Amino acid sequence: MTSKNLRAALTAAFLLGAASGAAHAQKPAAPPKLTVAVQKALVEAQTANKKSDFPTAMAAIAKARAVTSRTPYDDLQINRYAMSLNVQQKDLTAAAVAGEAAADTDPAVIPDAEKGPVYTAGLQLALNAKHYDKAARYAKLVQSTTPPPDESIMAMAAQAMYLGSDYAGAMELAQKSIAAAKAAGKLPQRTDFEITMSAQVQQKNQAAAEQTLEQMVATYNAPKDWAQFLGVSLGVKGMRDIDYIYLGRLMFATKAPMQPNDMQLVGATANKQGFYGDAEQAQQQGGPAPDSRMGADRKSIPQQIAAGEKKEGGEYNVKLAQALYAYGMFAEAETAARLAKTKGGAKDPTEADMVIGMSQLAQGKNSEAVATYAGITAPNPASARVLRLWGYHAKAKTQPVTAAAQ
Repeated sequence: MTSKNLRAALTAAFLLGAASGAAHAQKPAAPPKLTVAVQKALVEAQTANKKSDFPTAMAAIAKARAVTSRTPYDDLQINRYAMSLNVQQKDLTAAAVAGEAAADTDPAVIPDAEKGPVYTAGLQLALNAKHYDKAARYAKLVQSTTPPPDESIMAMAAQAMYLGSDYAGAMELAQKSIAAAKAAGKLPQRTDFEITMSAQVQQKNQAAAEQTLEQMVATYNAPKDWAQFLGVSLGVKGMRDIDYIYLGRLMFATKAPMQPNDMQLVGATANKQGFYGDAEQAQQQGGPAPDSRMGADRKSIPQQIAAGEKKEGGEYNVKLAQALYAYGMFAEAETAARLAKTKGGAKDPTEADMVIGMSQLAQGKNSEAVATYAGITAPNPASARVLRLWGYHAKAKTQPVTAAAQ
């Protein structure tokens, strides 16, 4: 077997799970030559490997290492093949030693077409071995290989830089990957957002970390992201009682796994406002019991609706709409909120539209809800955040994210 053919065969064996097959498509125009004795030993190793005779294959690797006239290129290929054999034997500790030795080779010795797989394998194995300083170094090297690394390798590189305490570099790389995915019309990898947010936390930039988490909510619509961001949002300065109610309803709508103390706040506020249906839902996740007046209030709903037709001004009807929504009477809630708008005079000019949007979503009128939220102007920054979140939820209903993407 010629040196060129041997390298081609070995290349396939060097692949690990996340390595890009495209990186092996190119071959050097003038490939280096293996020393004859080394080539002979590696052919023996390859023949034994085909028979799954690993002891004989490893003995041939030892024979190759014993050649005194070895060149740096010989050592590169010996280490790469030893790495592959160790991976096949599930000895990742030994594989990391060989893979890192290959990746530590003078870059001038490694042909350009082989740098991608060499640095990718070194990166994977160093990460697995928790050699984060080495992994961070290989992460930087792999970024400049040709052809460019794919998204999974870039995500792994960002992770390595983060674990190697290069938070600024990790964040920059992750954000580049996010921007590239969006530009290509693809869903960004979740790990890129996670690394960005973790790096921002490490840099004590809490505001930026919250913005990244909000992007994750908007991008993936995952209950765990909703839970984290909704919990944070409950503590935002400038929140009104009605904003706590709106956030509570988002907790229910998104099925976010909230903490009992969050539900205590939502439930207590719902009881205070007289929206007992919301308190009832909060109770199911650790909130307080609904006010004792709930039974009588629920029974009187038909009378309340009839009274709303006669009331002047919209304040009565908008509060009625809130109560109806809380009880799960979504069509009736939308009707009452629209009546409030026609009468005018509500204290909060955004309240009727907020209930209309929620009611539309609950009835499956998702596109209409998106338009409703787009037409609302929030009265303050805290309320603007609540409005954005309902807008994200509405858009997610019209364009669901696949389970695989989450």
